Amino acid sequence: MAVGVLVAVMLLAGPAGAVKETDSIRDARDRREAAKGLAAEAAEALVLVEAADDEVSDALHALDDAVALQKAKILAARQAIEAAEAEATLRWVQAGEITTEVADLRRRIQELAVDVYIGRIRPGSLLESADLTAGVRRAAILDAVTGDRGDLVDRLRAMESDLEDVALSADDAIADAQARQRELESSIRVLDRRIAAKEDVKDELKERIAAYEGEIRDFERQEYLMAILIDNLIAEELRKSAADLTKESGQGFIMPIEGRLTSPFGLRKHPIFGVVRQHNGVDFGCVRGQPIWAAKAGKVIFAGLKSGYGNVVLIEHDGPVITLYAHQQELLVSAGHQIEKGEVLGRCGSTGWSTGPHLHFEVRTGGEAKDPMIVLPR
Repeated sequence: MAVGVLVAVMLLAGPAGAVKETDSIRDARDRREAAKGLAAEAAEALVLVEAADDEVSDALHALDDAVALQKAKILAARQAIEAAEAEATLRWVQAGEITTEVADLRRRIQELAVDVYIGRIRPGSLLESADLTAGVRRAAILDAVTGDRGDLVDRLRAMESDLEDVALSADDAIADAQARQRELESSIRVLDRRIAAKEDVKDELKERIAAYEGEIRDFERQEYLMAILIDNLIAEELRKSAADLTKESGQGFIMPIEGRLTSPFGLRKHPIFGVVRQHNGVDFGCVRGQPIWAAKAGKVIFAGLKSGYGNVVLIEHDGPVITLYAHQQELLVSAGHQIEKGEVLGRCGSTGWSTGPHLHFEVRTGGEAKDPMIVLPR
């Protein structure tokens, strides 16, 4: 609002006594604009840093997912090791049983070998038998023992080979699972280092975000303080020139706003509808937020929104005369309010049927619109 008032003061080339932009006002305005520019730059930098922070957050989430996957794989590897160890334990039990059986076979083979050896060194055993039948039976037993020895030796060799295979397969399964676990744990360490690095970057970005947010708050505070200073300086200039600004006409009216007449009373081409029609008031150029004064003391009979007028105030004066103030940005009075001449009733705007900020001012007597310039001071 203060900036609007200041710009209005700068642009107006109105009647004598208008508020001029002093060096102090100009300096305050420059400082305010500088603070606003710095705040905008800090805000742009903040957006970039926040975007980078979002990217780092996404990367951290991806790394967390990768770590979770690797940990799941490690868990599976450990389970595989446990399964391999259980299998190895079973195989070692089997190997123990095979070893016992092998030892028994060795003993039996040795016994048979002794019997066969003894039988061979006694070739006349058949003749030495008590009778032929006994001799034949003895020879058959020796032949069977000799054959059993061969079978037992073959079985011994097969079992010894199985024992070696069992031991090797159990050891290989455990070694493979342990190697996989070491590989996965190495991957976890790499991912942990990457996560730590990303966390450091994220912490740094958070610090930068906090710093930029602090700068923005500082710059906005400077801008706010400059706005207050500008308002105070303008108010001071208005007080200095109050006598001229409130110069009365012969009918006791003052100008409702400090500004240049942009559209007179009478026929004109409507700026929105493009047709020639009666303009029942006069327009004064202004900027948004510029104060609007009551042209004469009276009673507010309406303050609100009305069709093409936008935000409008109607004041009834002695006579009876009614003045109308249209297209306001903000209304500062309400119906029933007793208002003094020069009292601020609202702020200039562009509500209703309007192509830009201006005050549409009307004077009516007996319900008929009159040219306001008849009663306003020259």
